[in-house]
Amino acid sequence: MINSIFEAILQILSHPPSRREHGYDAVVLLALLVNYRKYEVTGLLSGQLLSFFLFRQYKDKEEEHQSGFFSALTNMVGSMFIADAHEKISVQTNEAILLALYEAVHLNRNFITVLAQSHPEMGLVMTPVSPAPTTPVTPLGTTPPSSDDLMVEFIVTHMMKEFPMDLYIRCIQVVHKLLCYQKKCRVRLHYTWRELWSALINLLKFLMSNETVLLAKHNIFTLALMIVNLFNMFITYGDTFLPTPSSYDELYYEIIRMHQSFDNLYSMVLRLSTNAGQWKEAASKVTHALVNIRAIINHFNPKIESYAAVNHISQLSEEQVLEVVRANYDTLTLKLQDGLDQYERYSEQHKEAAFFKELVRSISTNVRRNLAFHTLSQEVLLKEFSTIS
Repeated sequence: MINSIFEAILQILSHPPSRREHGYDAVVLLALLVNYRKYEVTGLLSGQLLSFFLFRQYKDKEEEHQSGFFSALTNMVGSMFIADAHEKISVQTNEAILLALYEAVHLNRNFITVLAQSHPEMGLVMTPVSPAPTTPVTPLGTTPPSSDDLMVEFIVTHMMKEFPMDLYIRCIQVVHKLLCYQKKCRVRLHYTWRELWSALINLLKFLMSNETVLLAKHNIFTLALMIVNLFNMFITYGDTFLPTPSSYDELYYEIIRMHQSFDNLYSMVLRLSTNAGQWKEAASKVTHALVNIRAIINHFNPKIESYAAVNHISQLSEEQVLEVVRANYDTLTLKLQDGLDQYERYSEQHKEAAFFKELVRSISTNVRRNLAFHTLSQEVLLKEFSTIS
């Protein structure tokens, strides 16, 4: 029975007219089937068919407009958060297609290849699966976001006392995995990396300024260590995936410019790592991870101050600082740090399993509630799909 359903839906999604007519419902059905007894039996269905639809949906249009896949994909997902001017946003309205997208990404081992090599600048916006939206309500604007844009957007908009630690860890893990792939495959995205660096530093500043409140609920040093190691990834391997040599110079400039934030972080973790408290070990790991960032700051700052004094300049411009940086790379000594390009593979944890079970129940309820049986004609459907074996 499973094979028959799989082949039937495959033919529906392979045929453009039927895909336009029934594509959404077919994907919702697949999302439910993939999650049927998901944690009891394995191998009933894979994400291949979901991936086929989500990737193939735009193939003809992409070729026509020479557009990138990710532009179309992000536009599709973005449309799920669009409401008419007089309607209130409801994420749950399209939770079924979001679940389908999640399963396609989760189960398709090739998705990271497409994701890590795609960027909005490579293509145009494509027509979404759902009807074209009329009123944008997302702060991302009209340009389709890249994965890095989405992560930066999340980082800068969720710094609050009710801190979503789990989501921030997932967010940083996404960035880390993308960097690992880009480093491994020498993929160079033309992205404004400064936006990511600035967001990460601001997140560190938020953790430090709310240390007492956050430590009462979370181990903030786990997140701080992940952020610091992202910078270590750029420092150690940036020449393999940053788009230009000047991008690497800009990384050093940003670290030097924001040195006070890193100095404050070091002071905080040093204070806690030298006390016999519960955070001693976690804070010590951050202290050790900061070794190269501190080496960069301690190496270049005296040289920048000397340059300013010799040339009688009270405040150096960015280009003047970059000039000092480029002239003093050779005398900089950094320590080799192991494991920066290793990441923990994602798996659905116990509490996430409970979330997905509840989500599937909600989707099933909504499907039953919204299915309009009076619009279905058995005769028309049988005639339309009479060729399906």
